Amino acid sequence: MVERKLAAILNADVVGYSRLMADDEEATIETLQAHWTLVEAIVLQHGGRVVDRVGDNLLAEFPSALAAVRGAVEVQRQLAVINSDIHPNRRMLLRIGLNLGDLIVDEDRIIGDGVNVAARIQASARPGGVSISSTIMDQIEGKLALGIREKGMLSFKNLPRPVRVFEVDMEAEAGTEVVEGDENPRTMERPHASGFNNSNAIAVLPFRNLSRDEDQEYFADGLAEDLISSLATLRMYPVIARNSSFTYKDKTTDVREVGRELGAHYIVTGSVRKAGGRIRVNAELVDTHDAHQVWSGRYDRELSNIFDLQDEITLEIAGSVGPALLRSERDHAMRRTPQNLDAWECMHRSMWHLFQATREHNLEARSWADRALELQPDWAKALSLKAFSHMYEIIYQWSGDVARSRSLAAREAEKAVALDADDPMALTALGYACSLTGEYDRAITALERAIEVNPSSAMACWALGSTLSQSGQPDVGIAMVEQAMRLSPQDPLMHEFIFSIGSAHFIAQRYDKAVEFAKKSIGLKPGQPGSFRLLAAANAHLGKLSEAAAAVKEMLRIAPGLSEQHLKSFLPKSVVDQYVAGLRLAGWKG
Repeated sequence: MVERKLAAILNADVVGYSRLMADDEEATIETLQAHWTLVEAIVLQHGGRVVDRVGDNLLAEFPSALAAVRGAVEVQRQLAVINSDIHPNRRMLLRIGLNLGDLIVDEDRIIGDGVNVAARIQASARPGGVSISSTIMDQIEGKLALGIREKGMLSFKNLPRPVRVFEVDMEAEAGTEVVEGDENPRTMERPHASGFNNSNAIAVLPFRNLSRDEDQEYFADGLAEDLISSLATLRMYPVIARNSSFTYKDKTTDVREVGRELGAHYIVTGSVRKAGGRIRVNAELVDTHDAHQVWSGRYDRELSNIFDLQDEITLEIAGSVGPALLRSERDHAMRRTPQNLDAWECMHRSMWHLFQATREHNLEARSWADRALELQPDWAKALSLKAFSHMYEIIYQWSGDVARSRSLAAREAEKAVALDADDPMALTALGYACSLTGEYDRAITALERAIEVNPSSAMACWALGSTLSQSGQPDVGIAMVEQAMRLSPQDPLMHEFIFSIGSAHFIAQRYDKAVEFAKKSIGLKPGQPGSFRLLAAANAHLGKLSEAAAAVKEMLRIAPGLSEQHLKSFLPKSVVDQYVAGLRLAGWKG
C-alpha cells in the first residue's frame, strides 16, 4: 500500500545564488547555513518539518495551510530585518511558494504533484515574497490579518493545467487587516493593560475536566490557579486575576471575545483527562487578536502524588508559555515600523537583535534598549539588556576594551537590580556579570534569587548552571542547564545552553562529551567562536590533532586575535590553563 496524506507544502529557493557564490563562496555558504537554521527553527515553531534541503532549495511540510502561511510570512519578515543590515549586493533573498496537495510518503520523503506545484509557484514569487496556490487561499481566506493579491491563472512548464496563484502583501504592516476594495484598512487593536509599560495582559481560563472523575475537577482548577501565580512571577506581563478569568468556567467561549472582555491579549486554555493510573494535561496559548495558537503542549504523567504532580506540570507549562510570549512579542515588534514603537516594543526589538549574536546586532540591541529608556526612564529590564550587550562583547571578542565592557555591564546590572530587586532578568544580568569577574559566590546568590522569584526562568537556570560549572561544580551545573532546556525547549539561546553543557564536560575532563556538545551547538548556531574553541581544545586533549587544528582555523577565521589574556577576562584560571594546553597542542600561537 502506498501511504498518502494531505499537507501544506513550502518550497523556498535563494534568489541569485550562483552570482552570490561567484562573488564570495565562503561567505555565501555561511550566510546560507544561517538562513536555513532560521527557517528550520520557524518551521518547527509552526508545527512543520523540513523534509529536504539541497543546496539553495528547501522543502518543508505543515499540517495546515494556516500554519504554512504564518511560518512563510514570519520567515520573510525576519530575513528582511536581517538583510536590512547587509549591503544590497550581498543580501540573500528567498522566494517562497506554498501549495496544499495530496502527497505520497516515501520513508522521510514526500513526492507528488503537490510538491511540483509548490516548486513552480515558488519560482513565480517575488524576491522576499510569498506566493500561494488557490488551495491554500481557500483554507486561509478570512482567517489571517494579511493583504492578499491575486496574480491570476499562471501556466507552468510540465503542469497540464494553469494554476490560480495569489501573493501575500509583505508591505502591509502586521496588525492591519487589509480587505480588497477597502480604501480604509481596519486597524486591529492589541489590548493593553494599564501600567506595566503597555505590556500585553494574559489570562488563564479554568482548565476543562474531561474525565468522569469529579475529583479531577479540583486538580483542573488547582492547575489553572497555580499557573496564574506562576505566570505572575514573570513580572513582564500583567496576569488577569482569578476572580475575573474563572467567571468563564463551564462556558463555551470565543477567545477573541474573552480577550476583549478581559482586556487580555493572550489566553491560556487547557484540559485534564484521567485514564486509569495516568493523567493527560493539554494546554495552549492563544493570541486573542486573531485566534492564532502561539504555543501548545501535552503532558502525560503517572498519577501518583497529586500535589507534586500539579507543581511539576504547572512549572513546565509556565516555563514554556514564558518564552512563547517573548517570541510572539518580539515578532510583533520586529514587524512594526520603527517610528511607531513604544517602550515595550523597543525592548522586545532589542531582545531580538541581542539573540542574533553578531557584533552588528549586538550594537543594534543596545541602541533599541537606549530608545526604550528614553521613552520609559529607569526601566530595569531595558538596563538589563544593555548589561547583557556589554557581556556579549566580552564573550564573543567584540570589545576593544574588555575592562570597560566589564565595568559597563556591572554598572547597568547593578542599576537594574537597584530599581527592581525582584526582577528575574535584572538578577540574572547581575549574576552573569558577577560570574565574568570571578565573583562566583555573589553570582550564585543573585541567580538563585532569580530562580526563587521565577522558578520557570530558563535564562536564570542556564546562567546559574554555567556559573556553577566554572566555579568547580560541573555536574551540578549540567543539571541546572538541563532544567533550562526542559523549561524552554525552543529557546533562542539553545545553542548557548548546549555549549554550556559541553563546557561543563570539558571542565570535568570528559573530552569526548565536550566534542559531542560543541558539534551540537555549532549545528544550531554556526559562526560562534566559543564552540570552535571548545571543539578544538577537547579534540586536542583526545589526541585528535587534525580535527583540533581544523577547529582552531575556523575559530580564528571567525574571531582572530584570541589571546590567553582575553580568556582570563571571563574564565577562571584553571579553565583557561585547560583551554590553552589543548589549543597549543592544536597549533594555536595565542
